[in-house]
Amino acid sequence: MRPVEKYWIIYYIVFIGSFAFLFWRHWNALRWDNETYVYLLAAIFGLAAGTALMSAIFVEVIGYMVLLIPARIRQLKEEGRKEGREEGQKEGRESERQQWLAWNERRLAAERENRSFDEPPPASQPSKNGK
Repeated sequence: MRPVEKYWIIYYIVFIGSFAFLFWRHWNALRWDNETYVYLLAAIFGLAAGTALMSAIFVEVIGYMVLLIPARIRQLKEEGRKEGREEGQKEGRESERQQWLAWNERRLAAERENRSFDEPPPASQPSKNGK
C-alpha cells in the first residue's frame, strides 16, 4: 500500500467517525429546527472534514518523526565519527612529522660534529600505539 493511500484511508475513517459523532450529538437540533438545519449540517461536514484532515496530517508528521529523527541521529553520529577520524589522522601525521624533524635534526647535528649516527629512522621504529 502506497503512503498516499494510507492517508486517504485514515482521512475517510476519521471523517466518517467525526461526522457520525457530530450528527448524533446534534440530532435534536437537526430534527426539530427546520430553519438552520442546512447550516448546522454544513458545519458538521466542515468540522468532520477538518478533523479528518488534521488527523491525516498528524499521522504523517508522527510517521516522519519516527522515521527521520533516528536517521538524523545516525547521520550526526557518523559525521562526528568521520570528523574524529580526520582529526586523529591529522594529529597522527603531525606527530609523525615532528618525529621525522627531530630525528633529522639529531642526524644533522651528528653530521656537523662528525659523529656516527646509527639511530634508525622513525618509520622503522614501532609507533606509540603499537602499529
